[in-house]
Amino acid sequence: MVVIVVDAVEQLWESEYIPGQDLLYMRIHQNWIDEDGEIIPGVFKDHGGGMSTDWQKYSTPDETRARTEKPTAEYAVISFVVTQVREIPDQTVIHTPLQELLNRAHTDIVGEKDKRKNPEARVRFSRIFQWSLRMGE
Repeated sequence: MVVIVVDAVEQLWESEYIPGQDLLYMRIHQNWIDEDGEIIPGVFKDHGGGMSTDWQKYSTPDETRARTEKPTAEYAVISFVVTQVREIPDQTVIHTPLQELLNRAHTDIVGEKDKRKNPEARVRFSRIFQWSLRMGE
């Protein structure tokens, strides 16, 4: 019997600069969408090191929505233009690929978003997002 052992090739992606005209996709759970179909501004918050998004260079809205263990029907996807995000005071866009999750698109929006410490941030995010996939699409 012949046994062939193949070492796993580790894919290492480096952080890249994201051009201003590019889009960032963000998955929104249905609990953050009110009965009128409007997003509740509290969704714009950091988890760990930043607010998690996917860069359009390496993702689509459908792929972003699918990056969950929950049913994808529970999610919508919105997008931000990078330049508009960078215009929000104290917000920085950092490409942070997640090797372990095989997500080359992962990008963090880093900066204070707490309504007590930076109340303007959530309002500004609410004004600049665009729908990419609404609930049920």
